[in-house]
Amino acid sequence: MAEKNEERQIESAGVYPTTSGRSDDGYNDIKKKGSDVDVIGKYDDIDEGYDPVFVKKTIRKVDLRLIPILSAMYFVSLCDRSNLGQARAANKEAMQTDLKLKEGNNRYGMITLMFFIPYILLEIPSQLGLRRFGARWWLGFACIAWGLVELGMGFVNNWKELMGLRVMLGAFEACLYPGAAYLISTWYPRKQIATRLAFFYTSSMVFSGLGATLSFGISQMHGMHGKSGWRWIFIMYGIITVAVGVVAVLFLVDFPDRATFLNEEQKDFIHTRINRDRGDAVADNMTLHKFAQYMMDLKLWIFAFMFCTSAMGMYSLAYFLPRILASIGFSNVLSQLLMAPPYLWLIVPSFTSAWISDRVKNMRAIMIVANCLCVITGTLMYSQLPTSQKAARYVGVFLANGGVNTNVSLSIGWAQASIRAQSKRGFTSALIVAWGGVGGIISSVAFYEKDAPGYPTGVWLTVAMHIVVIAFCAGLVLWFKFQNRRADRGTVVLEHAEDFRYQI
Repeated sequence: MAEKNEERQIESAGVYPTTSGRSDDGYNDIKKKGSDVDVIGKYDDIDEGYDPVFVKKTIRKVDLRLIPILSAMYFVSLCDRSNLGQARAANKEAMQTDLKLKEGNNRYGMITLMFFIPYILLEIPSQLGLRRFGARWWLGFACIAWGLVELGMGFVNNWKELMGLRVMLGAFEACLYPGAAYLISTWYPRKQIATRLAFFYTSSMVFSGLGATLSFGISQMHGMHGKSGWRWIFIMYGIITVAVGVVAVLFLVDFPDRATFLNEEQKDFIHTRINRDRGDAVADNMTLHKFAQYMMDLKLWIFAFMFCTSAMGMYSLAYFLPRILASIGFSNVLSQLLMAPPYLWLIVPSFTSAWISDRVKNMRAIMIVANCLCVITGTLMYSQLPTSQKAARYVGVFLANGGVNTNVSLSIGWAQASIRAQSKRGFTSALIVAWGGVGGIISSVAFYEKDAPGYPTGVWLTVAMHIVVIAFCAGLVLWFKFQNRRADRGTVVLEHAEDFRYQI
């Protein structure tokens, strides 16, 4: 009887197997450093017993070593995948002539779309090397690789070569976002995940918005050394990306169990607070059995659709905002310069929503719904108001851009707060970000060239998808409440942990 009780305790805590584990039930009697998982959910304060000064010093140390480098990597990632639109807007005629874009039907759309095919297909496989080689080497060398690809785009001779390099760009960039989201989630408890993801994502987006201004400045190098301005955009961003990748290889921190910049007391503190929060500080191997289980978890696919919807709006603005601003009535030069302010505005809704989502009970869904309403309102404003109301239409761009980008981090943050086990965290990050690639494909197709500059198909699809997200949020709230009540009665064990409850 004692053996059965011990087995049930370990199973309910969500401790997953290593290669020596039993294959019949998918779980394993792990003793090493997992014996304290029974404290999950029993601490109102997960930092109880530690000096507050020590806690703040340790968390600040982790923040400074982890988030800024990941943010810089994602900043160059966003710039490298989206500056195609800025290069085109800066020297449209030169680019179309050099690459023979005029001669085919929607060749630009095809080039935009091809990035997302390997990006989607390689999201989950790309995470297999993260644990094996370590975040520093895996993500750092991926950044260097796509930087070299970006650099090569400045020397292509036709549209086919550019499309081929876009495929390679998507393959290497597939490693970053799910890897970064997984890495962040292993360092922080649930009450801090959304704010860290928001800082990681939002700071990158803000600087990438300012990158539009930088791209405009680089394009003024037009004619230097016989190269068009659009070529210099790719060349300069490629050099910057390689430099960021080198910094990542040298300084990016790894997973908590491999951290070398913390002393033993600090490492024990990080381990303890994660176990107190959700009991999955110990890494577990991915198996086919667990992979199949995760694939059948419906809530992960709902979170993936939420992320897809936000990514669709984000990519459509990244790729087509210059044309949208031109349709409002701004000149080509002014359209480039006016791309930056909506990304600066992103700081307000993103950090406010993330802070409320983490710190206020039962606000995760409400924050996502609120930003969906901002997207719907803003999209209708910039697309449907009369052309004479130039200022109001531009305000709509602020609302739409703030809403879609805020929900990118909120949706993956809610997902990470709703699961346990490190293998499931890696799988969830990869699945959700892969659906972000689907959103990129949808934006490439929905914002079709023949619909320019108003893009009615893309506009109304954006509105419709965000209405569906609102409905999904309502459904998840009802389901999570129902499951939490069942767990309180002891009729169900959530995420293999008796004390685990869903956050809504």
